[in-house]
Amino acid sequence: MNPVVSGTRADELSLHMRIPADRCYLANALLTLEGICEHYNVEEAARDRIKIALETALTGSIELLYDNAQGLFDLKFSVFKDKLQITVEDFMLNDQIALIESPSEAKMREKLDAVVGLSDGFVFLKESGHNSCYSMQFNLAAVE
Repeated sequence: MNPVVSGTRADELSLHMRIPADRCYLANALLTLEGICEHYNVEEAARDRIKIALETALTGSIELLYDNAQGLFDLKFSVFKDKLQITVEDFMLNDQIALIESPSEAKMREKLDAVVGLSDGFVFLKESGHNSCYSMQFNLAAVE
């Protein structure tokens, strides 16, 4: 893995944001991620990998669930020591649930398969049709 951050740091971060599950709002999540990466001096190559992982995950959820329905993404960005963790929970608005068929667990996993390879750790925390939650972890420690 490429080194991501040079030096050590004492500051930590926990940031929560909620955005509509729509492509036009992806830029808000990516801008937030860019600010976090800038604050922690994340190298450009690693920054791009993290950005692609987040964009791929959110786009995959939108394609599976929200092209014809409305929902929300809860995003939590956490930095602790040398790890960036991004937790994504997506949920459909109650009045939209009857509009579309719930995707299978296998379809959800298939859609997010590319994200698994981009992150340093990927875990499904909850999978239940119209609501899923997963976490991506990225190492920010410089490789010596």
